[in-house]
Amino acid sequence: MSFKDECKRMGIKTTPQQRRAALFLENCGYIFCADFGWGNAEEVARRDFGFRVADPDIKTLNGKVIRLLRDHQYWTPWDLCDNILAKYAILVSDASVTSRIRDLRKPRFGAHIIDKRRIVDSNAYEYRLRK
Repeated sequence: MSFKDECKRMGIKTTPQQRRAALFLENCGYIFCADFGWGNAEEVARRDFGFRVADPDIKTLNGKVIRLLRDHQYWTPWDLCDNILAKYAILVSDASVTSRIRDLRKPRFGAHIIDKRRIVDSNAYEYRLRK
């Protein structure tokens, strides 16, 4: 499904910049999925769209985020996005990463304890998985 169609189906309003970026990514062979963000066709086809209880599988964005957070260092959402892009060739937004971090705190996703601290002189936060 195209980015435009998926956003229309979900009732999401997009900016012209988002639509231009989406068109570029679609022309490069990437596919958009509202639940998991961007990925190439092979990666999207292999994804497991079910959710795991307690220990998320690496096929989901939750699994990718928890795998990066397991080093117990502080991460910014955009650092997580960059690492997911580098390791898995999947382009995700920082908003989707912070959503997955919120999910990981929920009991059905393992009730992980994730610390949050504000970055000095910024409205942004850093996150880490507590040991």
